[in-house]
Amino acid sequence: MTLVFALVVAACSSDSAETTTAPTTTAATTTSSTSTTEPDRPTDTLAYTAIEVHLDGDADAEAAVSELYAWLGDRTLADPDIPAGLLDHLAPIEPTETLAIEATLVSAEAFDGRVGVVTSGDDVVLLADEGSGWRVVGAKLARFGSEAWYGDPVRHVLIIGTDARPGQGQELYRADSIHILSSNTSLQSGSIIGFPRDSYVEYSGGKDKFSSVNARSERHAEEMVEVAETVSGLPIEGYFITGFLGFEKLVNDFGGVVVDVPFGMAEQHSQAYLSKGVQRLWGANALAFSRNRHLTGGDFTRSFHQGLVMLGALDAVSTEGITVLPGLLSILGKFTWTNLELGDLLTLAATTYEIDPATVVNVVLDGIVTTISGASVVVLDDDANALVFADATDGVLTPEG
Repeated sequence: MTLVFALVVAACSSDSAETTTAPTTTAATTTSSTSTTEPDRPTDTLAYTAIEVHLDGDADAEAAVSELYAWLGDRTLADPDIPAGLLDHLAPIEPTETLAIEATLVSAEAFDGRVGVVTSGDDVVLLADEGSGWRVVGAKLARFGSEAWYGDPVRHVLIIGTDARPGQGQELYRADSIHILSSNTSLQSGSIIGFPRDSYVEYSGGKDKFSSVNARSERHAEEMVEVAETVSGLPIEGYFITGFLGFEKLVNDFGGVVVDVPFGMAEQHSQAYLSKGVQRLWGANALAFSRNRHLTGGDFTRSFHQGLVMLGALDAVSTEGITVLPGLLSILGKFTWTNLELGDLLTLAATTYEIDPATVVNVVLDGIVTTISGASVVVLDDDANALVFADATDGVLTPEG
């Protein structure tokens, strides 16, 4: 099975906009400008431009965003509490006019914290609260001609879908889908690399199918990430994981996902009864399509189909405004587990809006099916796959042909 968020982390369809634009925890607010008394300034040669922010409804969020903009206008102020990479990214900005900024906040509870998106015109500021108050974690300050900074330009995460049924530990069972999802905001593209679930790999317990590592290792998904890093050579920053039940509910709550089913199928075991062509798949059908391996290509084709679901989700969410992210992450937090920090999770999800879905290449690793110790496994083709991983170092794969 596949994790629709694989876009980030972020998958939805246009039909979900009405339910996710204004999360139930904190509704969006429209603000107006305000004024403050200008403090005394040093009489040196440093430029000073007054920038004020007004954001109704959340004084802490207003303070965090105001600290950022005020620093942009006055570098004699202390550095704002933002990631070092963002600080360096914004340092070249030199505002030339006084600004009174009206901003709007959309926020929601997600993953034991709060996430927020502040917008003002084309400016975007990302906020995360992990228990100690709002902190700016990313920004795209378009009014100053600054491109987005949503963490490192190149990012790789592992997306895991387990075969856990209702009532079972969704995050602790065998992995039914395994994909490395990569993005490159500088190149505005990304890639999806699928592992056949029966890939024969080495881990702390010996050698086994990659799908079994999540269930047999005491460190579960954390060791899955380590194995994926060893096989690929890519720096994978974390994982997302869900089970059958979580996947179905996730897809339904996101409003389904549009997929171009490459051929018709009628398979009893997975309950995949689908016609060929573009169609919206809801939870049960999306799961069936992602699970069916009784077809030409078997495990390889199934992994490719799981990538198609991810591509469909990426295409859908990219058409929505970034203010839907808090609502989407709130939904995601109900059905998935991750080891990413909340700020990293939010910036990763935001990269969706810097990627052109049409350029994202979906591939499955090469290998041969054989039998080892009585079990059917896939022995990966190290030479062929090394070329794929080398190509994916920058988060982007070169299209075939």
